[in-house]
Amino acid sequence: MRYLIPVIIAAALSGCSTVEYIHVTPECTPPPSPVLPELSKGELWDKLGDGEYRRLEAYINGVWAFSDEQGAMLEELCSDNSNS
Repeated sequence: MRYLIPVIIAAALSGCSTVEYIHVTPECTPPPSPVLPELSKGELWDKLGDGEYRRLEAYINGVWAFSDEQGAMLEELCSDNSNS
């Protein structure tokens, strides 16, 4: 939205009386799921310690959450796109 305001102002100042709409089609092929190595959680916890292990665990959970969010967004966009 922050980038849309200057475009609206520029269009108003330019004196253009027509508005052009551009149809955008999303790429509906989901990106590959993140591949993480198989690790023994106990051994990793022993080597990293509790604090560092929890930071790594939070990072990995964030990667998966981002991947899931992207997949859900593509599913929603592409299902709407196929109905049009």
